[in-house]
Amino acid sequence: MIKKRAIKQQVSDDDDGIKNEPEAYRPYIATNIKIKRTKYSTSLDPRGYIPVYEFTINDQPIMWDRENGYVHFTGIWKALGNNKADIARLVDTHPDLASTIKKVRGGFLKIQGTWMPYEKAYELCRRTCYAVREELVPLFG
Repeated sequence: MIKKRAIKQQVSDDDDGIKNEPEAYRPYIATNIKIKRTKYSTSLDPRGYIPVYEFTINDQPIMWDRENGYVHFTGIWKALGNNKADIARLVDTHPDLASTIKKVRGGFLKIQGTWMPYEKAYELCRRTCYAVREELVPLFG
């Protein structure tokens, strides 16, 4: 289990259904970062859409699924200045990831890429994302 020290966003009754979403994946409070709550339509997900929290780091969208916590790791990787093709090599060096990741190809460009469970993304970010650690507070605390 991930230990979290930061405070989750406070939610009021008028937040359009946010109270029904798992608290574990709600964003943490961060100053000067605007977090958007939206849905992206896709036929690649059984729900027909992916509901996400989203914000930007270095002009790259940082997203995670509001319902199941899957993190769009491609956005984080590109925010670090890395090439998205390098994610394949990263996954190859962590064989435990291969069975849990989802690769979205086709459809809406913004959601294309590698998605992985929240806990796996957290572990990987602890090892590779020092340069943007403060900007990742809304996601990981």
